[in-house]
Amino acid sequence: MEHYQIKKMKTLGKRYARATAMAHTDALNILAMEFGFAHWKSLTDAVKEDWQPSEEALAQVEEFVRKAGAKTDARNDASHYHEPEPENGELCGHQFQIGSYLGDVIVSGNGWELCIPEAPLKAPIVEIDKRHAETSPVKDPRFLAELIEIAEDRSKRIRAQMAVDWPRRSTKADIDGIARHPLRGREASTWYCHSCDAQITGSQLAKNYWHCPNCGTHPLNIHAEPVDGQFPGEPVETPEAAERENPEVRIVEPRLTLHLNEETVSTLIRCALLEDAASVNERLGAMRADISLLDGEEVWITFDEMLWPEDKEPNSALAVAKKLGLEVAQEVSLFTEPFAWPDLGHMTSDTADFTETLLKAYENHGVIKR
Repeated sequence: MEHYQIKKMKTLGKRYARATAMAHTDALNILAMEFGFAHWKSLTDAVKEDWQPSEEALAQVEEFVRKAGAKTDARNDASHYHEPEPENGELCGHQFQIGSYLGDVIVSGNGWELCIPEAPLKAPIVEIDKRHAETSPVKDPRFLAELIEIAEDRSKRIRAQMAVDWPRRSTKADIDGIARHPLRGREASTWYCHSCDAQITGSQLAKNYWHCPNCGTHPLNIHAEPVDGQFPGEPVETPEAAERENPEVRIVEPRLTLHLNEETVSTLIRCALLEDAASVNERLGAMRADISLLDGEEVWITFDEMLWPEDKEPNSALAVAKKLGLEVAQEVSLFTEPFAWPDLGHMTSDTADFTETLLKAYENHGVIKR
């Protein structure tokens, strides 16, 4: 075999190993099988007998390595990783689009969406539009399983592309279990998650692309030192054949929704009270009024008796309440005043004038602290 061909196959094996976080020898065996041999030794024995691959076979293996997420062209080293373009597909007669966002794979169809998180062991999330809750194809376990398989294949390629430029020791721990952090460069056999306080081995992190196998957090939360040296956390147990958690299925309302809860209602009523206010004191009264929603049927407004006139009707607020289909109850009470001399706010509607008068009063009869 020509020297460049065997060298190219070894290089492809090294890149495939890095992209898939497997041993180099295992990667070479897989490439040998792509050429039709049982393992790498069989291929090298054939080379000694003057076997050489065709250009077509070599191109097919190169494409196989590229699909795994490995880079096959050294000219692209500087900017290898990029988010793959969205693609359209069909499964069991149902159209879908598959794409990715910040490492997560998103598959969307008519009234449903599947998210495969970047973290390899985190559960897929299925969201079904409540309007399609009874008819959505993702409710069929077989359809969902096939869909997850399609999305998982894309997710593996994305993770491989992200990790392809990492040091080899980041995707494969050494014989002592020491792994190198892909972003910080530290090396250790035991690591700590600063999100859930889990204790993780270097081998576990290398296999899990530096996401915590316990909580799924990203590599930036993985450190060589625990948060608390006296309580370093419990070791994470992962099975030999670790798999993603079972899918989490949610019925959702994707349309823009106005929740007429107490927070929303009180915001609208307070805004209307500010329209009703004719003086600085009344605006202060509107801002400080206590507004409650009772049983979703009645708005209860409690005014500060020193700020809001007892005989003043909040007409704008009443109009808003009517639009919302709510009754209104009002009362006055004595609050803790925001400023001394509360009558000053009744004399003007100009906040700047009120502030000037207030400052002079405190300068003459009190103290101002900044």
